[in-house]
Amino acid sequence: MNQPLPINTLIATRFSDLFLDLKQTQQNLLREVEPLLSKVEIEQSKTKRSLLRVERQAIQEKDLNTKSEQSFVSSINDQINEEVEKQLADSIKDTDYLYNKILGFDDAIVALLDQAGLKAATISKIEPLACDVTWLYNDLIKMTNQAKYRRVDSKGKVVVVENIRAAISFFGIENLIMIVTSLAFKRALPQITDPYPTIKIRIWEEAMATALASKKLAQAAGIDPNHAFCLGMFQQLGKIVITKLYFRIFDSVQIQALKETESARQHEEHSALLKLTPSGEFLNMLNARYAFKTSSQLINRMEFKRVMINNAMDELAKNTKTADASPLTGVLRQGYGYAQYRILKSHKLIDLQQSKDFIRTLNMPKGSLEVLKTTDLRSLNLTLSSE
Repeated sequence: MNQPLPINTLIATRFSDLFLDLKQTQQNLLREVEPLLSKVEIEQSKTKRSLLRVERQAIQEKDLNTKSEQSFVSSINDQINEEVEKQLADSIKDTDYLYNKILGFDDAIVALLDQAGLKAATISKIEPLACDVTWLYNDLIKMTNQAKYRRVDSKGKVVVVENIRAAISFFGIENLIMIVTSLAFKRALPQITDPYPTIKIRIWEEAMATALASKKLAQAAGIDPNHAFCLGMFQQLGKIVITKLYFRIFDSVQIQALKETESARQHEEHSALLKLTPSGEFLNMLNARYAFKTSSQLINRMEFKRVMINNAMDELAKNTKTADASPLTGVLRQGYGYAQYRILKSHKLIDLQQSKDFIRTLNMPKGSLEVLKTTDLRSLNLTLSSE
């Protein structure tokens, strides 16, 4: 009988599985409870039947041929993965390329977030900076006029917001860091990730839950909640970059290999290459190896002057011990852990005992769980003026 995994390993494994495919994660969970028959057991059950010698021999030959073909395809896949990782590791050295081209960020976002973080910030100072962010006008106006934020005048007529100054005034400067951070992050999400189409949903779900949980914990700890929210979301920028690069580079490497094997008339290799698809397990490995480091590069590239998150991201990337790390780093670790728990719970991928065991490892501050239990970790929960 298999020994149960340590709770932190179990949660990390299950969360990585969920990143790729919910249905597969649910199937994996069932296997933990009721293990499927192994290949050996299946073959043994076959032989229990009264098979003719010829039939048994045919089965054995088919299995050998299948295993030989799988081994060859696996070997080709390993070569492709090796080249993909090599090119990816080289690509992430160019931080400006990642920042400007892969994420689509520019320095106007940084200037706006820095200004919004000032206690003395005013709409007249923020408006021109907001106008420098080319995409913000349309995104903010669209957000303001969503049904859940819609207001009506004294005659019951819907008030339509049509300019950025009115939109900023509507939401309030105190909400601007959360809004701009989340809008910028959402625009950067990967779009084409076949055969794992829900990856962008998972990244968004993870970033939003982490940011909101961290914000609540920061408020209780006397840490700037906007900094905690911003870092909670931006710590996932590396995952966006690695994911985008992986699918782009995989396609490029596979196409080039197909051309080379076709030119060299290497039919078996060409046939094996056609069977390859992007590997979710390999992508998870790349994210585990490079994502946090890449997030640290990107946040340092931003050169924030007032949104003080650089040092905490460096500590997260270096896996600095909590006892030696800044309070914000501690808050982010607890926020991220709690977000994992809530997301797994929402998909029914964690039981009550596992929840208790995992939460205990987070060393949450007294009273924080009661607050977080009643917090929606799926949307911004903006507090708006009643005016």
